[in-house]
Amino acid sequence: MSVPVNVAQGAARQYASLLLGGPISEQDSNPSIGTSAGIVVDGNGDRVGLVIVNLSTNILYISLDSGVSSTNGIELAPSGGSVSMDVTRDFTLPSRRWYGLAGGASSSVYVLEVFRVSLPTG
Repeated sequence: MSVPVNVAQGAARQYASLLLGGPISEQDSNPSIGTSAGIVVDGNGDRVGLVIVNLSTNILYISLDSGVSSTNGIELAPSGGSVSMDVTRDFTLPSRRWYGLAGGASSSVYVLEVFRVSLPTG
């Protein structure tokens, strides 16, 4: 299938928009997670992709469960451990609320979210 490329939009963005059935947008943030469970990223039903990177020198655990711990979560290694997910492979996981718990106070995290923008109907 040959699809003309909108140069202003870029081929990757156009492909993602076609794949997901609508325009996309991106947003990043840098939450700080401590030794008590906290929200890394809140849930959003329009989020179709999510990347979480541990920027700190501490181990970070993430989970869908607010009871995240070293025995109940996904371990992200210090200084760059990461997880990425998208709706085409991971179903609803990117849209869910993710909690985190770090091995040390004020642990910096990088979060990149990709949203499919819902267009108004009518």
